[in-house]
Amino acid sequence: MFSGMVFIGIILQLAVVVGIIVFAVKLLNRITEISESQKSIANTQTHLVEILANKQKQ
Repeated sequence: MFSGMVFIGIILQLAVVVGIIVFAVKLLNRITEISESQKSIANTQTHLVEILANKQKQ
C-alpha cells in the first residue's frame, strides 16, 4: 500500500521538475526572441536616423 503511494509521489515530483525545466526553456527562448526583435528595431531606427541626417545635409 505504502509503496504505491511512494511511487505516485516520486512520479508527481518528477513531473513537477520536468514541467519547471520545460517552462524555463520556453521562457528562455521567448526572451531570446524578444531581444532579437529589440535589436532589429534598434538597427532600423539607427538606419532611419542616418537617412534623415543625410537628407538634411543635402
